[in-house]
Amino acid sequence: MFEFSLRQVALCGQQPGEEPGELAEPPSDLTAVIGAVGDQYRDPFTRLCLYLARTHDEAPQTRTDDTVVIGTEYGNTAALARLQRRAETDGRMLSAKHFPNATSSSASAFVNIGIGATGRNLTLNAGLLTPVLAIWQALLALAVDRSSISKVLLGDVYSPEALLDAGRESHGLRCRSGLTHATFVKGGEFRAEFDFESDDDESAALGGQIGSSRSDDRNGAFVTAEFLALIQTLEVGERAVLTCRGPLARRGALTVTRQSVDTAPNGGRGE
Repeated sequence: MFEFSLRQVALCGQQPGEEPGELAEPPSDLTAVIGAVGDQYRDPFTRLCLYLARTHDEAPQTRTDDTVVIGTEYGNTAALARLQRRAETDGRMLSAKHFPNATSSSASAFVNIGIGATGRNLTLNAGLLTPVLAIWQALLALAVDRSSISKVLLGDVYSPEALLDAGRESHGLRCRSGLTHATFVKGGEFRAEFDFESDDDESAALGGQIGSSRSDDRNGAFVTAEFLALIQTLEVGERAVLTCRGPLARRGALTVTRQSVDTAPNGGRGE
């Protein structure tokens, strides 16, 4: 069991009906917020992570012990694919000395450096269970006093390579690009309980669902944003359940109960 308060939730993503792929209309002030330095190594996923981290929460004036958790299935693979294509075209060797930041988790490094966070830095991919695992890791950092604030950036921006890969096992879910950014702080506003037991219901649909309402998205950003918005409307004593199911009977469930009202008001930085 974990206790926490929720400071903010923001979602940036495609609307239902848009063609799968990268965002057709990124935020108009994207370059103004994150700059263009290093863009040869930053793909759309990395840029959107950094944009959300800088615009949808108060900007710390000094370095902090904040934890950053990025939950994603494909991460910055678009940048890696681009580097590989260039290497083939230019006849260069695929070596880290030729390609700085050529790792599948470089987005989290960009975010930590960009907001001055010196706490835990984690990128995880748990497939369709990623929303529950990412929030669990964020709350764990608060519980063990690793940080007083945990930021979660969750989702995907689908490159052509990612869409091809997702098509191998679509599970009947759509691939909408989008990212959710949430800030969790120490507090007693909510209680969270996690359950990772295997799912005995082999006929259950895969993906995320809130209560009995199932999401049609492969990308967990959308169901996560909806769930975190929902818990903020709960009355004291009420609860909501987010369940994520993956292949092979894998299941993760998060139950959140409201305990009190607004223990970290006005965007305060927690305890």
